[in-house]
Amino acid sequence: MRRWLIFGLWVASVATAVAQEHNAARLVTADTSYVDVALGVAGQAGSLRDIFDAKREIGGVLGAQAQRTLGQVHTYGRFGYGYAYGQDVTWRGWIDPYETPFMLADSIPGSISLERYSMEAGVGLPVGGGWSLGLDATYDVALMAKHKDLRNKNTAMTFRISPGVYWQGGPLGLGLNLGYERSTERVEYTQISESKEAMLFDLYGLWLGHGSGYASAENRRMKLRQHVFGGFQLDLSLGGVQLHNALTANWHRGEQTEVGYNNRQYGTTHAWTWNDALSLEIGRAHRIEASATFSTMEGLRPLQRQELDPDSRIRIWVTYGDPVSCYWRRVHAEKLRYTYGTSWQVSVGIENFSFEHAYNEYPQRFNQRYHTLIPTLAVTVPLGPVTLTPMFGYARDYDTYTDVTEWQLKEPLLFQWDYWDGDAILGGLGLKWVSASGRTYVSAQYDLMASTLADADGRRHTAALTIGFIF
Repeated sequence: MRRWLIFGLWVASVATAVAQEHNAARLVTADTSYVDVALGVAGQAGSLRDIFDAKREIGGVLGAQAQRTLGQVHTYGRFGYGYAYGQDVTWRGWIDPYETPFMLADSIPGSISLERYSMEAGVGLPVGGGWSLGLDATYDVALMAKHKDLRNKNTAMTFRISPGVYWQGGPLGLGLNLGYERSTERVEYTQISESKEAMLFDLYGLWLGHGSGYASAENRRMKLRQHVFGGFQLDLSLGGVQLHNALTANWHRGEQTEVGYNNRQYGTTHAWTWNDALSLEIGRAHRIEASATFSTMEGLRPLQRQELDPDSRIRIWVTYGDPVSCYWRRVHAEKLRYTYGTSWQVSVGIENFSFEHAYNEYPQRFNQRYHTLIPTLAVTVPLGPVTLTPMFGYARDYDTYTDVTEWQLKEPLLFQWDYWDGDAILGGLGLKWVSASGRTYVSAQYDLMASTLADADGRRHTAALTIGFIF
């Protein structure tokens, strides 16, 4: 699944500027104070895209973050707002369609607007003996709306809280944080025009599911996800050698229900995600970055049928037995990058990405897998106050497979597979200007992804411009 989300990554980077770790106790290691405000615009276009993405999209972001030391108390705060408008979007029932295999979606192309509000606060306090305590909290809200029948309106919320502890003795620093995250998303479909019947699809995974005519009584869902996570951090400084390592683990449970009184359930998910990120700096000229991510997900569907409640005389959904396991997914990614240089820099990296999933529809089992290898090369060229960064990469698919049967929705399945199954050339050019005072900066970025199998339309262009002020 080559979701080369340059636009999404740019939105996140501008909104958060420099992302803070969830262990706020580590704020005491940086005795700095600053305010960073950034404003940006970006757009992307092209036919080489994920089926859930817009054919053309433009958006803007406003982000502000600050860090202050007040006596012994170290504080951090962040606020971000982002808006994106996309055209020709289909099958986008959830804000993030890859969070779950169970979807409610329609196939009519239309324009979609997406707003995001993000807030984060952290505080760290030294308590003596090299120890410090911290607390990090985040609250995010997202709103998505489609502007053509069938019209879906999505409202999502995420709240996260994470206490942490950090110890530093000489060259060694150790940190530990635990946390809880709860996210909800509600989708509701409506139809303005009554001139024709619209189809609404209930999907279970790998584009298996069923479609039915739109009915106002069956158009609302609620998705709830709960996460429990933990992280361990190690910092080591030995002369000119700096090593930082962060290991995180996340377990989540998700469930979907109909919004209303009749207790209908659509599926639950269980997932484990592990991530380890390491950076090693040797002197000023050598830097090595490596990371590994592994995630597994299981999807289960309940056995339900409608029965008449003898007390209320209303038909309700009744569950029988335990949910049945029907979906399985595994994702892993490994990244390695080496950077050499001080002012001029050369960076060589490689990423291995693997995505596999399967769906059981007794007595058959449907499979899909995608493996790709992505080498990249980037050069940083300083020209006075301006820095140029050209980048080149190649996405090589070395193992791909999908089942195609009459049980699946073939049009979206094959559209998606044409995007996944094929090599692509990656290119980019970045430019950044910093004022003499260092308090104002402007950055521009252009990226291109071009399929080696498709015609001239098999490309994706992304451009972004950001201006920032540091106080």
